Amino acid sequence: MPEKHVPADYSEMDHLEAKRFDKMVRENFMPAIISTVKQLVENYGVLEGVGIDIGCGTAIFAVELCRHSKLRIYALEKEKAICQLACSNIENEGLKDRIIPVQGDANELPFGSEFADFIISRGAYHCWKDKVQVFKEIYRVLKGSGIGFVGGGFGRYVTEEELNRMKSLRDRSLKEDAKAYSSPETISDVISKAGITNFRILDDPAGFWVEIKK
Repeated sequence: MPEKHVPADYSEMDHLEAKRFDKMVRENFMPAIISTVKQLVENYGVLEGVGIDIGCGTAIFAVELCRHSKLRIYALEKEKAICQLACSNIENEGLKDRIIPVQGDANELPFGSEFADFIISRGAYHCWKDKVQVFKEIYRVLKGSGIGFVGGGFGRYVTEEELNRMKSLRDRSLKEDAKAYSSPETISDVISKAGITNFRILDDPAGFWVEIKK
């Protein structure tokens, strides 16, 4: 994997490449992770109950969210090498009782209906081939009082310098796929096709999110 690039395709990763990816995220995107969690706390207070992180990668975000919430988080990742490293990271942080790694597909979430109080997916949206189906699954799994939060924003607390650096890295790495994170009107259409009516787009200079409620 080229240095300073976000992989666009995770499916061929082996364990060594997964470790390189984990290192790259820690070195380049921690400001966005910290900023987004801070934004969530400001928006919703201290989150409680059952959480799901869809496309959790190596669980870096799930760990940060766990530290600032009372959630029991299911960290869902499709690719085996990434999921295995997520397991190691969770164990190393001493959070095995709070974060449960799950290898699974967002198109068919391995959870019952009305299971989760909070569902987040940051930076995985561009990977979803059937985006309408994934949103249907998110809506199915959300509790009646639950909140879904999907997008690729960097959080409102990043500095302008951090934002420009991270956006540049993301955009040159993902190329055409990066456009998914600058087209709120497109994601709005996708959600409507999924039959979801109670949603809103939260758009700011650091990127947009979609908030979903039942």
